[in-house]
Amino acid sequence: MGKIIITKQNNRLLLSLFENNKPGVFETTALPDEEGVLGNIYLARIKDIVPAIKGMFLSVEANKTVYLPFSECQKFLLANRRLNEETGCFETNTDALKQGDEIVVQIVKESVKTKPPGATADLTLTGQYCVCDYFGHGLHYSKKLSQDKKKELDRIIREEAIEGRKRYSFTIRTNAESLSEDLSPLFEEMKGFITLFDNITSVYRNRTCYSCFYQKEAEIISRIQNIPLEDYDEIVTDDENTYRCLCSFLNNGSNKQNEKPVRFYQDDMLPLHKLYSIETHLKEALGKQVWLPSGGYLIIEPTEAMVVIDVNSGKTEVKGKKAAGFHLNINLEAAKEVARQLKLRNYSGMIMVDFINMENKADKEMLMQKLDSYLKEDKVRTRLIDMTALGIIEITRKKVSKPLADFFK
Repeated sequence: MGKIIITKQNNRLLLSLFENNKPGVFETTALPDEEGVLGNIYLARIKDIVPAIKGMFLSVEANKTVYLPFSECQKFLLANRRLNEETGCFETNTDALKQGDEIVVQIVKESVKTKPPGATADLTLTGQYCVCDYFGHGLHYSKKLSQDKKKELDRIIREEAIEGRKRYSFTIRTNAESLSEDLSPLFEEMKGFITLFDNITSVYRNRTCYSCFYQKEAEIISRIQNIPLEDYDEIVTDDENTYRCLCSFLNNGSNKQNEKPVRFYQDDMLPLHKLYSIETHLKEALGKQVWLPSGGYLIIEPTEAMVVIDVNSGKTEVKGKKAAGFHLNINLEAAKEVARQLKLRNYSGMIMVDFINMENKADKEMLMQKLDSYLKEDKVRTRLIDMTALGIIEITRKKVSKPLADFFK
């Protein structure tokens, strides 16, 4: 079992997931009293439509612009006029949109350098036990749930006959497995999402531009919801506002499944970040070189286009028949560490890894299989693409937020 350590770093919260006294993941969030717009749902106005970049720019506030790709606008709620009576409350003709139109969007990406925040017209609400999509129907289940559990959940949910459920699409998350026979927390979450979406449907045509229909809870709560809390003994923080926020959410007495010890740490002689050597671990996570147990090491170089990782054997030289086994061992160690570093540093996009060259085909296949299994443990969608003719392994990882290094520049 591990611990979840939450400390202040650079005017943000740093969430560290410790297992075996070593952080497996670093995540940063805004302080509870300094939340941004990520996850919020607005009635926005189209400023510019730019076919060349396959998207449009919208205003969600008087001085705040967001980018909406056409691909994220296949269905949408248009407030100021109606394009097609046959589609009901939503529209599907993106080509008919024009400057000045008002549509409902949700902020899904933070701003990156000069790029504005990203938006989508496909509204989604994410809870601890389910995800609700506005444009869709039916029940869906996490791939990580067993077939038996899916059948059991499906039967109980359908028997519950929640009013309004069929108007939207629900995906039941892996966390629902921990609810055993009492699914009331899941039902309450589903009912809350239905109420919120029903309210948007009934009022969006009558609201003024820049209205905020939904403001997401504290970002730290969203991150906690995505963590399998049963894998950790407790949550420890030295930030009083965060402590109160977490206590209110996790130990409110209405949901026994949510309960998890939260400890407020106070010790002027030994601050929390010193106790867990957070700064040392951060320095390693932001550094260029990562050592492997065998004496080999990784060199990690992020660039504008991709992340490049080079695997080196270090000073140890092994020749002859033993070289193949030695190189395989280093590569297998490197595969595990590469998967860990991608999570730790939150790298995304294209990742190219140059492992030590191996001639044996079976060794190459073993390396690919092991690396694939390590990457599949990542909660962020990560894919092992292939090995090129030059022996470079290609990986892609979905972008969900900024890399860790961006918060410490």
